[in-house]
Amino acid sequence: MNELANRYATALYSLKLDSNKLVETQNEVKELKKIIKDNPDFIMILSSSYYDFKKKSEIIDITLVNVDEDIKNLLKIAVKNHRANLIVEIFEEFNSLVNEYRGIIEGLVYSSMPLKEDELTKLNKAISEVESRPTDLKNIIDPSLIGGVKVVINDHIYDGSIKHHIDEMKKALLHKED
Repeated sequence: MNELANRYATALYSLKLDSNKLVETQNEVKELKKIIKDNPDFIMILSSSYYDFKKKSEIIDITLVNVDEDIKNLLKIAVKNHRANLIVEIFEEFNSLVNEYRGIIEGLVYSSMPLKEDELTKLNKAISEVESRPTDLKNIIDPSLIGGVKVVINDHIYDGSIKHHIDEMKKALLHKED
């Protein structure tokens, strides 16, 4: 956890908690995070010393026309304080704070290839039923798994990867030789 990113995220969280707009803002932040990750030039421009703060502020306003004003103001403050490189982390921290407030547990799902949105949704639903709480899984690519998925939530590991099955077969075969 980045302490600076957490401070910015906590400020937005407090503001939205007071106005009862946490879930709405969380959804907007998730979308914006995806867009920013898909367009890394945006952060590069906001981090650039080529443009002054006024120009960067205009870029935020022009580019993010339909984005919540509080989110835009957070971005402007981060840019003004030379923290544009933390924007994705700030959004991740905000998401974690809102999930904690809502009782949603976060976890990681490892797969050999990126999961499609519907696959991740189905997996979230299945794990939510097992955990008896809503979950929010983040997909991490791990080519060593060969296929299948491995889900890690707190101390629980649900391993349905091909690598795990191969390892289990290997153990069973080695055990039989004894």
